[in-house]
Amino acid sequence: MTKLRSLLRYGISAVITVLFLYIAFRKTDFGKLYDSMLQANYWWMIPNFACLMASHYLRAWRWRYMLEPVKANISMRSLFSGVMVGYMMNNILPRAGEIVRPYTIGKLEKVPKSAAFGTIVVERIIDMASFLVLAALIPLFYHGPLIESFPWLVNTGVVVCVLTLLLLGLFVALGVRRDWTDVIVRRIERLLPARISTRLDGWAHSFLDGFLFLSRPGRFVIITVLSILIWLLYILMMYFAFFAFGIQHLGIAGALVVQAISSIGMALPTPGGTGTYHAFTSQTLTRLYGVDATLSLSYATVTHAVGFIGVTIVGLYYFLHDHIKVGEAVLGEPRGGK
Repeated sequence: MTKLRSLLRYGISAVITVLFLYIAFRKTDFGKLYDSMLQANYWWMIPNFACLMASHYLRAWRWRYMLEPVKANISMRSLFSGVMVGYMMNNILPRAGEIVRPYTIGKLEKVPKSAAFGTIVVERIIDMASFLVLAALIPLFYHGPLIESFPWLVNTGVVVCVLTLLLLGLFVALGVRRDWTDVIVRRIERLLPARISTRLDGWAHSFLDGFLFLSRPGRFVIITVLSILIWLLYILMMYFAFFAFGIQHLGIAGALVVQAISSIGMALPTPGGTGTYHAFTSQTLTRLYGVDATLSLSYATVTHAVGFIGVTIVGLYYFLHDHIKVGEAVLGEPRGGK
């Protein structure tokens, strides 16, 4: 059953990837696309990639504050390794990084994997909330036909907002009222095999330990500031890449809008946003700013390739250096092992 679910999940991911690659490249003259990519000033991709690496380092730093109630003074090197290995795995198998990251930090720092996974869930909620803030800012920076070009954007924002509030409310409530958690766990245990049900209680409470930092306002303020800095670096990434393709006149405001809409593509379950990022980014540049379709797709292809290849190489270094075993992470005890 587990293998069937995995095949189904990765099969759906493959379909989404191929579909969006088709949408992005269906009317492309690949000769013109190649020429456009050759004409880019790739020196500007150096600060682009530097911003990406800096954002990942800040993400590791933020993760340290999230994990502090579980274990204090975790090495930044170990945290950065976990972040990079996780992103590398997401480039290969969608969402696999969310499992490999807790395994990595558990192996390097003896942090309970279920608690680490709890912080990953919180991180994704924070990312969704950040997207909502960014989407809400779009009308302040773009005054053109936004809804006409992307009519689904409002509904997407509403759905993400509702899901974010529901998930955050649920996990905070269960973290505060552990007796509720016990009741739910006991009911679920009756439906599971004995070898799993006997460990479910420990897994559940360890997972909720990943939310303990929410009860410490000081740390939450620091996490909020780091989250803002992470997204500012994402916007700067887009902005520096504008110079590479001669569209710097779009400015920081344009970079914010492109980042906000392309984030939807990155959130979809494809390997490293392949296909979805290309479609959302190129369509944003073309529909909202009137950038030539070939140039827009060239921008999307190059920025995606730089991030994808760079992160994979850095992640692979930590993966090999720290002797991470994907089989143990994915097939062993990805969320509950201590």
